Amino acid sequence: MTLPLEDDSRPPYVQVAEYLRRQIQSGELSPGDKVPSSRELQEKFGLASATIQNAFRLLKSEELIYSVQGRGSFIRRPTAGPESEEGTESPQRSEAEGGTAGLRSRVMSLSAEVADLREQVSDMRETMQSLLELMQQMKGEGEGA
Repeated sequence: MTLPLEDDSRPPYVQVAEYLRRQIQSGELSPGDKVPSSRELQEKFGLASATIQNAFRLLKSEELIYSVQGRGSFIRRPTAGPESEEGTESPQRSEAEGGTAGLRSRVMSLSAEVADLREQVSDMRETMQSLLELMQQMKGEGEGA
């Protein structure tokens, strides 16, 4: 199965996060429910483990999920927003926290993207090393002939 957002130009981890976010918003995944495992999502979308982990990091930064070592990731219960003394949310505080949350989310998104790029570079290095070794073998065989 491909991502439901096939025509989306965003990185795959952002698309996976959006897929899970929609499941949470629609109620398909409720607070306390276990999020599908990384392996399940890898198989479902045909993506690398690091891509799925980056999606999880993004959702954790948005405080939508949390992880328990050895058990998996779960949907976080919604928290009540900050309220002023009158019992209504302060517009100034809400705006400032929204900006901070937006920046935090963007930083986490960029961090996950950097991690994904680092993995790609690592894969390229391994491929280059394999090619170099193969070329050296071929050169050695050519000299021996």
